[in-house]
Amino acid sequence: MDDAKILSMYRARSEDAIRETAKKYGKYCYSVAFGILGNHEDAEECVNDALARMWEAFPAQEPKNLRVYLARIVRNTAINRYRQQTRGKRGGTEAAVSFAEVEDFVGRFDSLEEQLDEQALVESIGEFLKGQKELYRIVFVQKYWYLLSVRSISAKNGISESKTLSILHRMRQKLKAKLRKEGYPL
Repeated sequence: MDDAKILSMYRARSEDAIRETAKKYGKYCYSVAFGILGNHEDAEECVNDALARMWEAFPAQEPKNLRVYLARIVRNTAINRYRQQTRGKRGGTEAAVSFAEVEDFVGRFDSLEEQLDEQALVESIGEFLKGQKELYRIVFVQKYWYLLSVRSISAKNGISESKTLSILHRMRQKLKAKLRKEGYPL
């Protein structure tokens, strides 16, 4: 079923919308959540929570791109669950490593003003990525969106782990310089 039909089902408040969304995007959303949490049950719960959140948010927040919107809800839900589970612990998971690498210049935003700043930051990061080589963009997104391990990224892209680490280091440095230049406090 196409996204327009699914969105019309949400508008009509048909509970079939949830089932159709899960059928079309469930595996994708599960892979996003599992990449962060590393636990099957928690990943499944995050997907279910995200579908419920989407149902509750409709129609006030109708997405332009259902797949991207849902992935963001799943990702945020999984990150929140991860933070709750690891609060007070020193975790060594890929999520902990990935968060630690960028947390000094990409933080959490709670107020409306901070959310507007976050949108500007997202646009700035998007511009930055558009200006990078395709492989570099892929590696960056795999690490900081999907939270894949360096080993996994290396295998998926047919490059060595040291090259992957080098790409990530260079990308972080370039991004940090760009954000500093734009006036973000780092």
